[in-house]
Amino acid sequence: MSKFQNGKDFLNKHTLVLPINQSTNRQIIFPCHLGIIFIGNVSTSMLNKLRFHLEQTFDSFFYGIQFIKNVNIRPEIFELRVKEEHNLLNKSSEKVLLQPTNKFYEIIVDKKFEYKLDIGLGLTNLPIYSSSNEKLLFLFGEAHIKYMSAIVSTHNLIDLFNLEDLKLEKMERRIFKEVIHEIGHLILDCGHCINDYCVMHFSKNIKEIDSKSIYLCEKCKSKLKKVRERDNI
Repeated sequence: MSKFQNGKDFLNKHTLVLPINQSTNRQIIFPCHLGIIFIGNVSTSMLNKLRFHLEQTFDSFFYGIQFIKNVNIRPEIFELRVKEEHNLLNKSSEKVLLQPTNKFYEIIVDKKFEYKLDIGLGLTNLPIYSSSNEKLLFLFGEAHIKYMSAIVSTHNLIDLFNLEDLKLEKMERRIFKEVIHEIGHLILDCGHCINDYCVMHFSKNIKEIDSKSIYLCEKCKSKLKKVRERDNI
């Protein structure tokens, strides 16, 4: 869950308040139903590989993984609560519009209700900032444990100023790591791992995402085992 504010890193956890009608705050018992929701212009060519890595990391935690494609923010609310900021990660002189994370959580929770999902993760190409602290800009991802929802933005996982980073396999691996990382927060209900090789380690930039593993470390695996034992799976 990486965040930037004027070049600084932030590790704070937040509680968000969502204007949502459906009842969403309920205890999750594993295995459960997971949905990956593609919001905006995100390639779906990675679906099989993403499914493989999720099932490998969280073996038997999900009855199934459902992919929900072609979901968009409605035009009438697209420009609501946006922030216009310089892209600190891509070092661009142009400003871009950042979307608040609450806007995505509203979509994700609605889709959870519609598709009878227990956990929902949104994947978007749009840049995002944290609704709970508007100084936290250009997040790679964020998890909302109370609502069992998370969002991952691919916007800054592609370094347009480094041609080597345009390799598809490298970009996909970054996305897989961030998706696993945010779902890991929802399942383990914990903060970041201090092991810089673990996928649950906090990454403040693309270089640190690339340097860490796609796998859980032994300590995080033991936490996952405790959840497995708790729910008898």
